Amino acid sequence: MDGEAQRINDLLKSSREGDEKSFEELVGIFTPPLFRLIYQITLNYADTEEILQETFYRFFLAIKRVKEGDPFPFLRQIAIRRSYTFLKKRKTEISLEEIKEESTEISIEGNTLEIKEIYQFANSLPPKRRLVFILREILGFDDAEISKELKISETTIRRHSQIAKEEMKKKFKF
Repeated sequence: MDGEAQRINDLLKSSREGDEKSFEELVGIFTPPLFRLIYQITLNYADTEEILQETFYRFFLAIKRVKEGDPFPFLRQIAIRRSYTFLKKRKTEISLEEIKEESTEISIEGNTLEIKEIYQFANSLPPKRRLVFILREILGFDDAEISKELKISETTIRRHSQIAKEEMKKKFKF
């Protein structure tokens, strides 16, 4: 175990024993990567902050059940599930105004589209399909990771992705 991994493990152990300062340090370590992940799903700062707070609250409640080692996979799972629940409840549309003008392009099935176009398309999808599409096609998660995070079968993930891509082909005529 390297130095950073050992430090995180020590902080996790201290947090389990009720040390608030250690928990705050864990929050500080994991806020940037979780914020990026959630923001890539919601594209809204206020929603991202709300989901991030909920993620750390649930992490705090479950900290005694978190295994030794890297807690990031556990936190990521909470963040993705909270994002899905949030999207489902609020039926929030991704805020395209928050995407920078110099946005990059993404290639999906050999077709290059502006990130704004892809997220605009994602807004038209039902919440679960939208989340699968974003996680799989934009963020590059594999089916096994998505299956574990969302607790749905890999077959269902492939089906959601296939339907989304078929709809995308119709919309963008390729």
